[in-house]
Amino acid sequence: MNQNSRSRYFEKSERNETWSGIPVETVYTPDDVSDVDYAKTVADPGQYPYTRGIYDDMYRGRLWSRRQITGCSTPKLTNERLKYLISHGENAINVICDQPTQIQIDSDHPWAEGSVGRAGVPVTTMQDVWTIMDEIPLDETSTMLTAHSPLTLPSYLLLADHQGVPYSELRVSGVVTPPTVSAPVCLYGGRLSADQQGIPWTAVGAEGDDILSSVQHKRMKEFADKLEFIIKNCDKMYPANFNGYIIRETGVGAVEEVAWEFARAFEAFDMLTKRGLDIDQIAPKVSFTFSAMIDILEEVVKFRAARRVWARNLKERFGSTDPRSLRLKFHVNTAGVMMERQQPVINIIRAAYGALAAVLGGTQSLQVAGYDEAIAIPTEEAATIALRTQQILAYETGVTATADPLGGSYFVESLTDKMDEEMQKVIDTIEGMGGMSTAVINGYIDREMEKAWLKVQQELEDKKRIIVGVNEFTIPEDEDADIEAYHHQVDFDLVHRYIEDLKEFKRTRSQTEAKAALEALRHAVESEDPEILCFEMECCKAGCTTGEVAGVRRMGVGLPYDPMGVLEYPFD
Repeated sequence: MNQNSRSRYFEKSERNETWSGIPVETVYTPDDVSDVDYAKTVADPGQYPYTRGIYDDMYRGRLWSRRQITGCSTPKLTNERLKYLISHGENAINVICDQPTQIQIDSDHPWAEGSVGRAGVPVTTMQDVWTIMDEIPLDETSTMLTAHSPLTLPSYLLLADHQGVPYSELRVSGVVTPPTVSAPVCLYGGRLSADQQGIPWTAVGAEGDDILSSVQHKRMKEFADKLEFIIKNCDKMYPANFNGYIIRETGVGAVEEVAWEFARAFEAFDMLTKRGLDIDQIAPKVSFTFSAMIDILEEVVKFRAARRVWARNLKERFGSTDPRSLRLKFHVNTAGVMMERQQPVINIIRAAYGALAAVLGGTQSLQVAGYDEAIAIPTEEAATIALRTQQILAYETGVTATADPLGGSYFVESLTDKMDEEMQKVIDTIEGMGGMSTAVINGYIDREMEKAWLKVQQELEDKKRIIVGVNEFTIPEDEDADIEAYHHQVDFDLVHRYIEDLKEFKRTRSQTEAKAALEALRHAVESEDPEILCFEMECCKAGCTTGEVAGVRRMGVGLPYDPMGVLEYPFD
């Protein structure tokens, strides 16, 4: 036995904390849970505070929704991929847009060059939404729209009208983004505004607190107006989705991922209840998106603690009495940030462990990352493997047989208490500052993100955090060269054709109708008209684009038409 083999044989686990930095003891005993009051803080599944799950029979009553996040380089290709996944057993869909759409500029914008269709589907017109959903019956499909274009919701409603589907039968989540300002985050390599309302963070920050206050007021009123419309007309929608996943991708830990988004939600609840809405009208329409990282037990505990923190705050702070409000609903993406370029095939294992953590933690909806996600839009093969990972987990592993199978573990219950305490502490700290908006403006969120990221990088360099294939157990780069993902790139001919078709569409539409619709929307935003959604629907019918609609919405709240400062309003 050579020296290297001998040293490997006698290896031991040297890490004594979770990946988020919470200390872990060598062993846990009944003494560590002696203070746990089962009836008060744990309880049976389906019972307040829902630590063990929001339904008493959990997956024996219904499995989680299997919805692979999908966004190919054109709307047509995205539609083909969605139908392919549905034919292979996917039972819900999740559409993600490319970076230009996320920051609400058109695909022919100068700053969009090279980014169109790279990390999602471009959505520039109503027809794009209709193409993505072509031949997919809206009343039979649960749809998550991680597609933050102002055209998404109005286009979807118009498609429902076209299909003859009542709004009450639409099962959709994530179509109305709560407007509380959040920190800028890195998403697919770009610096984006995480409030996803078409208000670039730099533009708001440059104008100061006065315009921020004005923008917040107008956006919150618009959010409340749309929420009221959905409450009255769209019984099966979960329109407001708070996205902790993008927070976790910045390097912060499990506690911050949940606590920051809860603080953001609570700030929105404060504003909405002051407006006169009842908390038990609002909260049942809210869902969350969280990440599932590689530290299995920490992730399980995160979801258990999150349910408890949510239920307690809704009941004790907001006076909620409706179980539908107290039950935390969330979707989970296995973390894209843990998908590595080196030896990408082993990402299949990482994604499977993340998926296992999400299911053991009681998620209601799941997306498993493609193993090639760090390289390109997932190939059909990678998407299929990710879907099969979910199916094996659901039908072969046995983890669905009983609710909260890890409940009662000395370690799990002790860590759940600890994470509950830490989450509440962070929420209280942010609220002590005046809320999430203030925490962002005063730099607290940025400082915490930078501190967390530096800690992760230092641990990687010091090999206190081992990433297989990256800082240990590496292989020469040329051995990865034959992996299909390295050869699967965006078809730029198709993307170029899409952009040229968009330019032609803009040239040949009725300019008079487009201008009239945009002007009406602009005045509606300025006057805080409660029927903003109707004006957006008229813009869709008139052939207005994502960039144009977002631009006049910005103008309506006193911001420049173009967030990049390059384009002028085309109808002046």
